[in-house]
Amino acid sequence: MKCEIKYAPNDLDEVVYPSSRVERRIKGYASKQLEGHIILHGSNGTGKTTLANLLAKEIGNNQPDVELKDSDELLAIPDLKKYLLHASGFAAMTTSEKYFLILNEFDYSKKNIHKFWTALDACGDGVMAIITTNQPMDVHPSIRSRCDMIEMPGVSATAALQRVQYCLGMEGISLPDAQVLHYLKDVEHFFNLRKYLGVADQLIYLSHNNLPLPPWTSNPKLLRVV
Repeated sequence: MKCEIKYAPNDLDEVVYPSSRVERRIKGYASKQLEGHIILHGSNGTGKTTLANLLAKEIGNNQPDVELKDSDELLAIPDLKKYLLHASGFAAMTTSEKYFLILNEFDYSKKNIHKFWTALDACGDGVMAIITTNQPMDVHPSIRSRCDMIEMPGVSATAALQRVQYCLGMEGISLPDAQVLHYLKDVEHFFNLRKYLGVADQLIYLSHNNLPLPPWTSNPKLLRVV
């Protein structure tokens, strides 16, 4: 099983954040000191969807009442305001406390957008929308104006190192940070967490089959051998 799946974060403390600033803002919402809707935006492989799910889990006291319909299905509901008011009213009586809309790749949603922001306004704090998108400017401005825009930029090799080392350690593999970072640098141009975890998958495969690891050097003056 891929590390991306096998060692997926279980809580917000295990998330690879692009910066301490983003981490502080997310944990402000998780602690309920910040309130409102959120748009997580950035390129592929930055952990937006994982973060959205874990944030809802944290705010919803580990049992969040989450909408299962995708954005197109949701926006096709004839009386969306009534639907969300009913759902949020039910959620308020549970440990979830509010109803969560996790809407991935929302920039592709174009129809009936006016119904969405009208419904959000009607529900107040009873509904929290957590939207992910690669193209934030393609999200309707009326939705953007109602959300806190949190950028999830590409992840550096250094930021990913601790998580990759955790995966390797769980598989009984111990390598120096400098060596693992050297391998991660080979895919850093993608700034994609999935690519870094893919490096972990390769190292696990080689180690478990007693195959030689790629050559490396701790001397930055020497060229890396890929």
